[in-house]
Amino acid sequence: MKHLKSAVAGDADILVVPDLEAGNMLAKDLAYLDGAHLAGIVLGATVPIILTSHADSAEPRIASSIVHSHRA
Repeated sequence: MKHLKSAVAGDADILVVPDLEAGNMLAKDLAYLDGAHLAGIVLGATVPIILTSHADSAEPRIASSIVHSHRA
């Protein structure tokens, strides 16, 4: 453990990954191991991209839409 002293250490709201494969692995691990609530969007494209799994329930699909509608 690094024993970081910060108000936000260990309390991330957004996780940034280098590519789609890394993001997919991280999301599936968090959902399976920690019961995380997921939302997926891709930033930087000229068109909106909402990224969900074909096996997702309505909750992640709606969450992804809400996150995308509030992006800066």
